[in-house]
Amino acid sequence: MYIDMKTGKGPFRLVPGRQVEGKAPDIFLISMDMVPPQFYLEDGANTPALDSLKKDGVFFRNAFASAPLCGPSRASYLTGRYPYITGNSERAHDGHATELRGSDIIWPEYLKAAGYHTRHSGKSHVGTEIFTRVFSENDDPWHRWSPPWYDDEKYLQFLGERKLERFSFDREIRGISWSGSGEGNSYGGWLKEQNGRPFPEDATYPAFLVSKAINSIERRRDTGKPLYFQLDFFGPHQPFAIPGGWEEREREIRRGIKLPESWKEWEKSGFGEIANQPRVYQLYRKNWGMRRRETLIDYLVANQLQYELIDRMIGNFLYYLKEKGLYKNSLIIFIADHGEMNGEWGCIDKGAYLNPQVLRVPIILKLPDGFSDSISAGGSFDSHSAGISAGGSSAGHSAEEGVTKPRGVVCDTPCSLLDIAPTVLEAAGIEIPERLDGVSLLDTLSGMKRPDDKPIMFDVWNHVVPNPSVGMIFESSQEISEGKFYLYTYNATDSIDELYDISGYSGLENLFGNPDYEEVYREALSVMNRCLSQDERWEVYKGYFQLENAEKLKLPPLDTQKFL
Repeated sequence: MYIDMKTGKGPFRLVPGRQVEGKAPDIFLISMDMVPPQFYLEDGANTPALDSLKKDGVFFRNAFASAPLCGPSRASYLTGRYPYITGNSERAHDGHATELRGSDIIWPEYLKAAGYHTRHSGKSHVGTEIFTRVFSENDDPWHRWSPPWYDDEKYLQFLGERKLERFSFDREIRGISWSGSGEGNSYGGWLKEQNGRPFPEDATYPAFLVSKAINSIERRRDTGKPLYFQLDFFGPHQPFAIPGGWEEREREIRRGIKLPESWKEWEKSGFGEIANQPRVYQLYRKNWGMRRRETLIDYLVANQLQYELIDRMIGNFLYYLKEKGLYKNSLIIFIADHGEMNGEWGCIDKGAYLNPQVLRVPIILKLPDGFSDSISAGGSFDSHSAGISAGGSSAGHSAEEGVTKPRGVVCDTPCSLLDIAPTVLEAAGIEIPERLDGVSLLDTLSGMKRPDDKPIMFDVWNHVVPNPSVGMIFESSQEISEGKFYLYTYNATDSIDELYDISGYSGLENLFGNPDYEEVYREALSVMNRCLSQDERWEVYKGYFQLENAEKLKLPPLDTQKFL
């Protein structure tokens, strides 16, 4: 079959035996925007909806985005390939790719061609052309980082139906300018009352997106078709918009708030430069640095409140799916597009740099209850090889009619948002000849080792400032850390690289330059050289990397001009 039968674009093949109760499974992808790892790796956040998904599926807590920015990350996981988009549209140079080409294929397009009813609600940030093609002309995806609540006419109508107007802030969080004084960036805050009453949570933008999603599902014409729905929230990305009714929860969060240790060290230093750190971080602190303790506390509190508000909206959506009988036999995936500094090293938001705080993301995978195929060819998943532990259930998995299906477990094996494309296509029974850079999460669960030609890599080029850098995940074979996974980042325009142990989940410590990890660093150089050399798409970094590290890599003399 083909996505376009006339031109032969997008060939694919349907594979039998992947159906649930006689049809392909319904599929739901739910995404948040910019979620700090602390929210899902540490205790404290009140997220009953996401907790329920974890209990019904698998939580991949060592997952990573391909880029720390919205546009590049979304372009990557929707195509299933490393992106040629390396920066968001609002700050890109003229000529830089900032949205997907019309000739690109995103994997929901295969679902549509295979007979799925495909619909969407929320943010795009990869260009509107491809979304309207895949999700219908009725789709209205917004292609920008900023929230559309100021000028989204449908949202304003949604407010009007509730006798409300555009909202404004009662308490607004403001940073300070680069000079160290005067008001800087606005990060939103707490919403003003309207009509003498607190602004209701069911009139917030996340509630509006869920309302749109439910309306779209309710009014689909052919309920016999399998359904794919993509729900893309804006948030907890700032600017925050906290409604009324959350005052007690705010007080609870404030009582338990913990400032990052790295921020407290920065405060002790008098907010000076931080040692062993690429210059780009200092530039971000100059623009977005949180030097006021009370402002950082407000930011951390509002960020968590926004996260919990969206969790409540996800709960409403999941409740609807259960009421309509759509939950049980559906494949449901929850992700974030990238992380957020959340006060680490004095920074907030994300940036043109690569570290675990901005690259690590949550992935939750709930398989259909009636999934007719086992997780692996042997009929079970290898919990030891996959780094799996019991999460929400004592058994860690359940067997139904001879099929082993994980439920309530946690997987620590490193994986990538790139792995979503092959996972969904496998679940839908679709095989494609096109290149995919990820591996199925079902293979990860079965304990299969990630192939060397599908490494977990990432890069970024520009955001507030340009900082071309490339990074990767690798497993060390050195005695000091055998079996541990590390994140190595090569900063092309800085003398300081970055090396992080990702086996733990708290804080940031750059091990670059630490003599105890010299051999791990040299191993990182060797693995990076192999990764950059085996795939021509990384040629843009390879020449620079090899020139700078030729002696350490013991490279032979060669002509680097690429004459032929």
